[in-house]
Amino acid sequence: MSVDEFDPAIERLFAKAPAFADSAQFEAALAAKLNKSSRFRTAALSIAGLVGGVIAVREVLNVNFNFTESSASASTGAQPVVQGLSMAGVDGAQAVQSLLDRVGLAGVDMSSMGGMQMFWATAGVLVALLAAGVVKLSQEI
Repeated sequence: MSVDEFDPAIERLFAKAPAFADSAQFEAALAAKLNKSSRFRTAALSIAGLVGGVIAVREVLNVNFNFTESSASASTGAQPVVQGLSMAGVDGAQAVQSLLDRVGLAGVDMSSMGGMQMFWATAGVLVALLAAGVVKLSQEI
């Protein structure tokens, strides 16, 4: 068979997809699966957005903005904020340390890191997780 005869023969073979006996059932099952995962994804994102919104509104309502110049109000207004931030930093460091202990890196001491180093380490981990998510998403498409 020459090249000129070969191409049209291949085109004729694959011009129409073969019909299978269960193709209607397959299409219905596939459509149901796609709709089910889409509904789950929509519900999960809605719940996550609602929870995040509630937490954000609660935190905004609990913020104590006190920008006065008097020393009495500055010392009493800033003290709870500083204590809250320091406790959040301690809680975050303890959570990271317990995670490292579970992974098997108990010898790594996170308490020596300052707030800025902890921020950049967390930011780096989040960027790595986002990059992994983008790679996985691009492989699915």
